[in-house]
Amino acid sequence: MIKLEKILNFLEHSQITYNYIGDSELSVNKVSLPDNIEDNSIVWIKDPMLFEKISCDKVNTVLFVSSVGVNECIKGLNILTSENSKELFFSIVAHFLQKTQPSKTFGKSSTILTTHIGNGVSIGENCYIGADVSIGENVIIKNNVVLENKVVIGNNSVIFSGAVIGSDGYGYFISKAGLNVKVPHLGGVRIGDDVEIGANTCIDRGTIGDTVIGNNVKIDNLCHIAHNVVIENNVNVIALSMIAGSVILKENSYVAPSASIKNQLTIGKNSMVGLGAVVVKDVEENVVVAGVPAKVIRKLDGK
Repeated sequence: MIKLEKILNFLEHSQITYNYIGDSELSVNKVSLPDNIEDNSIVWIKDPMLFEKISCDKVNTVLFVSSVGVNECIKGLNILTSENSKELFFSIVAHFLQKTQPSKTFGKSSTILTTHIGNGVSIGENCYIGADVSIGENVIIKNNVVLENKVVIGNNSVIFSGAVIGSDGYGYFISKAGLNVKVPHLGGVRIGDDVEIGANTCIDRGTIGDTVIGNNVKIDNLCHIAHNVVIENNVNVIALSMIAGSVILKENSYVAPSASIKNQLTIGKNSMVGLGAVVVKDVEENVVVAGVPAKVIRKLDGK
C-alpha cells in the first residue's frame, strides 16, 4: 500500500501545484477507471461532471484526481486538484505504480555488436544493434528494433517495437545516362534525452551531417523522419506523419496525425500543423496551419 503521506511528499519535491481534501490516513495500491472504481485505487476524473454519477458511499477509500474548480468538499471524497490534473495523475502513477525495468537486460535473440551501452539499458528480443551505435543510460529498447550505422541515443529514452533508426534515406540523382543513382549516406542519427520513438517508425540517417532529434521529443507510431531532418527540443510528431528531408521542426512545434511536410521547410517555434495537412511552404512561429495545401487558420492564443 502507498500511503497518502508519501504521495504528498513526492508532489512537494516535484513542485507540482496541488490541493488535497480528504482522509490523511488514505492508502492506495492500484489505478482504476471512473466507470469501474475499485477500493484503494487512484482515479483520474478528467470531466468534473462525472462526479455527479459517482456514489459517495463506496469511494471513501479512493483517491481522486481532478481539475481546479471541482467542489472539493463533496462528502466522502478524497481529492487532489490541480490546474493540470493530467500531469498530476500520471506523475503519481509513473512514480509509484509503473513497473521499473531491470538493470541492463538484453534479449537472448538480439544481435548486439556495440559495446557503448550505458547503465540500466533494456533491449528486447529480435533486435539488431550495430557496432557504431551508442546508447546512454536507462534507455528502453523494445522488441524487433533495428539500430544501424552511426546512431547515438541519449539518456532515459524509449524506442518502441519495430522502429528502424539509422537506415539510408531516399536520395537519388539522375545520371547523364538517365539513371537514378543513389546518394551516399555518410551521416548518422543523434537522439537526445527523454525521447520516445513509436512502434514501426523510421528515422533515416543523414547524408553528410546527422539527422537530429532533440531532448524531450515524442514521436508516435508509424511516422517517417527523412534524412537530415532536425527536430528541436520538446516537439511532438503524431502517428502517420511524414517529415521529408532537411525539414526543421523548431522548439515546441506540434505535427498532428497524417500530416506531410515538404522537404527543406521550417516549421516555426510553438506552431501546430493540423490533422492531414500538406505543408508546402515555411510556417511562421505561433500559428496553426491546416488544409491541402496548408494555410494559416489562426494565431495561437496569447501570441
